[in-house]
Amino acid sequence: MKQDRFLLAILLFILLLAASAVGVYFVRQEKAEYLPETIPENVAHNYVLALQKKEYQKAYSYLQQQDNTPTLSEFQETFLKQHRQITETALQIRNVTEQEGQATLDIIILHGGRSPFGSTWKEYNTALLVKESSNWKVAYFPAPYWGWDWDNKPRPVD
Repeated sequence: MKQDRFLLAILLFILLLAASAVGVYFVRQEKAEYLPETIPENVAHNYVLALQKKEYQKAYSYLQQQDNTPTLSEFQETFLKQHRQITETALQIRNVTEQEGQATLDIIILHGGRSPFGSTWKEYNTALLVKESSNWKVAYFPAPYWGWDWDNKPRPVD
């Protein structure tokens, strides 16, 4: 009889522990929201968020339009193929340098492992935004937030 009570107490403790872990998970989840498009880092944030939410037309609106910019359908096709890569990464903006209508963003892309015990790694890279009229536009972003076959990588101003 004592063993049954002890086992029941252990099971109840495990159940309470699991319920509290699930509760903490849902409470700590932050909803990502679009930011005002007044500064380059907010535009970069909005671009990546739109890609993560599969709002491709919104993400496309942040691109600088050049002669070799992909069409909207090409843009969508690129990210439909690599959406899993986007959902397995996170972005951290470290530093922003603005000079003559260009903004260079030093970023860290955090790549997650594909399995519960997979390793994660950091990739240090750079994104480039340009100012068109009064709006910041994405001129270049590293993979997986950019198509590998897009040839419109501009050079930063020296």
